[in-house]
Amino acid sequence: MCLVLEGRVRVNGRAVLDPGSVAAPHDRILVDGKALSKKEKRYIVLNKPAGYVTTRHDERGRKTVYDLLDTRGGWVIPVGRLDRDSEGLLIFTNDTSFANRLTDPRYRVLRTYRAMVAGAIDSEDMERMRRGMDIGRGETAHTAKVKIIGQDHSSTWVEITLTEGKNREIRRLFEALGKPVMRLIRTRFGPFRLGALAPGEWENVPSEKLQV
Repeated sequence: MCLVLEGRVRVNGRAVLDPGSVAAPHDRILVDGKALSKKEKRYIVLNKPAGYVTTRHDERGRKTVYDLLDTRGGWVIPVGRLDRDSEGLLIFTNDTSFANRLTDPRYRVLRTYRAMVAGAIDSEDMERMRRGMDIGRGETAHTAKVKIIGQDHSSTWVEITLTEGKNREIRRLFEALGKPVMRLIRTRFGPFRLGALAPGEWENVPSEKLQV
């Protein structure tokens, strides 16, 4: 039988007997005196260690990022994947519209990484990255910001900010310079920051803190 016709549905305190009635998003709906539960939006940040793949299941039996999460709160998807060897900030959510906004190139959402690359980075390299570089497959990498944060005789640490998320973009960028990435850590993605999370740790982020 229809719950409405049985008089078991109330909207804003009034019984509704017409099955064609439409409720507004802000209306309070009760069925048998109990409020209909709304799907709670979840936003999770994880400090991904190297060696984990960004997928729920892996046909090769490799460790996945879901091995690190408690997903009893419901289904969540990763936003802006990190490859197996990359580390740092990885976002999960069940809010698909928010996820799409983060990853859509039209919104130019900032992503910041720290990369340790082989060899020395000089002023010419920095200028090439700022101008934009061909990284193959008909694609160009455009950096919003780039700076050297550490250097020794064999490697350089670079902080680099992008506004797009092309596949393996930073690795391909430095490969084009002839200075491959030895370690890559994402520290920021839009309103999310890595903070003090240790590798393998995660936390829920309240929705009121999020603005893109």
